[in-house]
Amino acid sequence: MSDKKNSVLLILIALSLLMFTGCKWQGGVSSSKQKLIIRSSYMRTPVFLAGSVLEGLINYNTDYISTNISEGVNENEKIRALVNGSADLAFLSGPEGYMAYNGHPLYWEAPQDIKFLFGIFPAIYSGLIHPGQDVRKISDLVGKRIAINTEKSVSGDLLYYFLRLNGVDKSNSVIYRVEQPEGFRLFSEGMVDFIWYNMSGEYSFLKNSLLTGDSSIKFDIISCTQQEKLKEFLSVYPVFYTNAGYGKKEKQFEEERSFAASTFLACSSSLPDDVAYDIAKVWFENLDYIGNFFTFYSGNNASVYLARKVPVPMHPGALKYFKEVGLLN
Repeated sequence: MSDKKNSVLLILIALSLLMFTGCKWQGGVSSSKQKLIIRSSYMRTPVFLAGSVLEGLINYNTDYISTNISEGVNENEKIRALVNGSADLAFLSGPEGYMAYNGHPLYWEAPQDIKFLFGIFPAIYSGLIHPGQDVRKISDLVGKRIAINTEKSVSGDLLYYFLRLNGVDKSNSVIYRVEQPEGFRLFSEGMVDFIWYNMSGEYSFLKNSLLTGDSSIKFDIISCTQQEKLKEFLSVYPVFYTNAGYGKKEKQFEEERSFAASTFLACSSSLPDDVAYDIAKVWFENLDYIGNFFTFYSGNNASVYLARKVPVPMHPGALKYFKEVGLLN
């Protein structure tokens, strides 16, 4: 699909967020409304779409106006934006939140005072390799060309650590540390054999042209590791878990020995309680609407995603809402 067609598709998605009748209407947007900045993720990813859905829900169901910003930097930059006040909300993955909240010295001088409002779909860490190659587990990647997140990216560093646990490193393989869009481009053009990124959402999302720009690309998903190596990795980084939490598909992911981490909406502790309450409320009162964009996400499984392995404390305003509706004790 051409860049022009991609742009048209994204415009149509944005328009649908504004026009879809399932979203409860409460009048037009006023310029006097308090503005909320959402920093989501790269365009053409499920997390960016989640940010656009949240943007629409806020604008037409609350007393705030929001803007979803396509994020071209790593997750730590989004966390800094929350802390310094240049963003109000940000979608984060579990590892980055874990390191920031605990103040890991490789990335932070001190613990960061961030909270979460609710979890969304898990981030799946299972790599994609071109078909026809004799690769069935991670250790078979020795000698291959591999793309993972950039240097000093938490997810990239952890995935590289995991590769090394399985005997794959820069001494015996070619490893590119590049941003996710660049990794997908290299993969779609056959310049790398294997890519490994935060693949939030269903695997079906990976098979369409929103990610690669080429709907003819086919993928094979390989098992992550030998079980003992996976257990060792999870013991070092407990923010991950081995079951992705997709209802009927849970057994499939578990059998593949993949692993996952939470993806969640975060804020700083300075976000007012009433704002946090309203954001949680507008999301969970429109689950049918959200299900039109994420078919695997519904009222039946939203409570599973609500707080599963989220590595930072919940904001008291959101906690108040979830207690009121009986989702948390």
